[in-house]
Amino acid sequence: MFVISALGTMKDEQDQLLASFPGFMATIETKFADFDTHVISVNTDDAWRGLTCESAELCGTYGNCGPYGMDYVCGSYADTVFKCDRTRGAGLLYNAGPYATNHVCELEGGHRYMIEPDPDDFECIARVGTFGDDPPLADTLVAAVSDDLNGPAGCNAGFLRPDALLVFVFIMDNDDDESVLSPKQVHDAVVKAKGGDESAIVGLAIIPQPLEGEPVPDCVYDDAPWPCTSARSSKPSSTTAKAISAPITTTSFSARPPTS
Repeated sequence: MFVISALGTMKDEQDQLLASFPGFMATIETKFADFDTHVISVNTDDAWRGLTCESAELCGTYGNCGPYGMDYVCGSYADTVFKCDRTRGAGLLYNAGPYATNHVCELEGGHRYMIEPDPDDFECIARVGTFGDDPPLADTLVAAVSDDLNGPAGCNAGFLRPDALLVFVFIMDNDDDESVLSPKQVHDAVVKAKGGDESAIVGLAIIPQPLEGEPVPDCVYDDAPWPCTSARSSKPSSTTAKAISAPITTTSFSARPPTS
């Protein structure tokens, strides 16, 4: 489960994520060849971001979503955007706006998640663009694993499986100042979603922090402190970091095969 910020500062991070996906999936296919993997990218907003494209300044002036969203088709949302597209925590199928996919993703089985990992499909659901609000990532995670969204009629129906490992990935470049749930509430909700089994949860948070010690080869670092205009922070996201702290494991990837 990828929980990705769509703030205006996130273009580079999204590009890096997409570039890393083939290697990520190669690792899964090599080391976990018999595993059944579901992949979802969830909405961190409680709205569909493409509505901003429909403004007089964009569709009214350019006939699309502006110079960085030229593939967007004005007016197309009337037949393609539904309740789940406006629901926080629901799997994304139509990312719209600058640097976004700007078309509906057609995933196998009609799900809002991938059941056959494919780089093109992943780019479609993970290129979330930069028209998002300041995201409550921790609250989004709780919504994404809730009974409401994972029940038989829920937006994410079938994504969670009782005997599968849940790996969630936070990607943001500023503090999570918008989540209202406490770290304990986040922890308890995610563990409950996995039937109380803490060993069935792995969390990875890719969040801002200054360089400490010597730089690692091939890694890219931002200079700290970051300028205020970039909406970045020089410390890790407090809510996010605490929400995935022990006893939930924090690592890059781990898995066990589901039976479903």
